[in-house]
Amino acid sequence: MANKKTIIFGIIALVALVGIIWYGSQRNPTVGEQAAALFKGGLFSEEEPSQLVEGEFILGSPDAPVTITEYSSHFCGHCASFHQETLPLIIEKYIKTGQVKLIPRRLSPSELGQTLLCAQEQDRFQIVDDYLFGHPQELIQQTSQAASEDELNTIVANWLKAAAGDLGLDQASFNQCFDSGKYHQQVVKWFEQAEEDGVEGTPTFLINGQMIVGNQPYSVFEEAIEQALAQ
Repeated sequence: MANKKTIIFGIIALVALVGIIWYGSQRNPTVGEQAAALFKGGLFSEEEPSQLVEGEFILGSPDAPVTITEYSSHFCGHCASFHQETLPLIIEKYIKTGQVKLIPRRLSPSELGQTLLCAQEQDRFQIVDDYLFGHPQELIQQTSQAASEDELNTIVANWLKAAAGDLGLDQASFNQCFDSGKYHQQVVKWFEQAEEDGVEGTPTFLINGQMIVGNQPYSVFEEAIEQALAQ
């Protein structure tokens, strides 16, 4: 779990993240293989019900009785592990069946959060989110040679725009949204909500208000979800 001090807001701090990225090597092979199979089967497809409600992304039916609020960062190894191994199982069992909806709030640099919300205007939040979880080191390497803050910002913007294009988004529409900064305040709000909810590190989850801290085994999430459904 990333300490609260490593929840970085400004893109200028990306270079400093090199020393805190850690992709946990402890895995449950069975769970990991199941998740990988689900992912390859198109789990994060454009067909999953999702929408923006007042700037908040919701994956799943808005009428689902159980809400998971997820606070994660693309530069947190345990967050990436949850996204790659545990989340696919939750989606398959609970979100696709209308029992759970997920509200992800990304405590990443503002530019990345804005990228996701601009992507969702084209129904691509989940696909772009997965890409960002899978390529943080590439972004850091791109920025490591920047000689100034302006150069750093330009490199990051160009990298994110190129990623959006590679993932099939309409380039002109995405660029216009990203350059406008229209979702910056929503990303600021995610950080404020994290503080209000008592989040001290990532990943942290609220399942109908019950807090789960860290990348716990799938069984821990399953038990909490079942308890919430029973209530």
